[in-house]
Amino acid sequence: MKNSITTSLILSLISLTFLNSCKKSDDASHPHDHASQEQITTLILRGVNKANPTNSKYVVFAKWEDLDGEGGNAPLIDSLILDTGISYSMDILLLDKTKTPYDTVSNEIIERGDIHQFFYTPSPTLLDKLIIERLDKDNKNPALPIGIQTQWNVLAKPSYTLPVSGTVNIVLSHYHSTPKTAIRSPESDIDISFPVKLK
Repeated sequence: MKNSITTSLILSLISLTFLNSCKKSDDASHPHDHASQEQITTLILRGVNKANPTNSKYVVFAKWEDLDGEGGNAPLIDSLILDTGISYSMDILLLDKTKTPYDTVSNEIIERGDIHQFFYTPSPTLLDKLIIERLDKDNKNPALPIGIQTQWNVLAKPSYTLPVSGTVNIVLSHYHSTPKTAIRSPESDIDISFPVKLK
């Protein structure tokens, strides 16, 4: 009886080892599928004064967060308050907080820059007041923007009546069914409009 139990345990261990080996082999032969879209629960905008990054007066921070996904509670979103006449070095941090520890999705976006691209669209009230430049590029030839690293130039003009309110729409295009171009793809991983105030 004892030998029978021991044999059964050994066979079970062998079976588990085999199944795990098959799983690893299968995963290795199917690298990360470019068709899959990233899960993003949190987007954080972080900016500093380009001319003086250590000046805490011009450090800006705004977060969008939707922990329970579509159909659940409304996302939480901060307003982004910017000073006129300042150029901000701005970057994006993307997180998936459904995982423990949190998954830093922005690292994956950089690694897979050939199928991702951020687009930034200020609302009409911000046109000619806020210009956003994408600084980082992918490895294509010719290279196209990724858009995690940006520069937000808030122009100072005496004709402005401050404060000015508007939005900046941020879309992360995912290129699966179409090749990456300078135009948005039909698919997007995120589509968020941040409230923005110029002061």
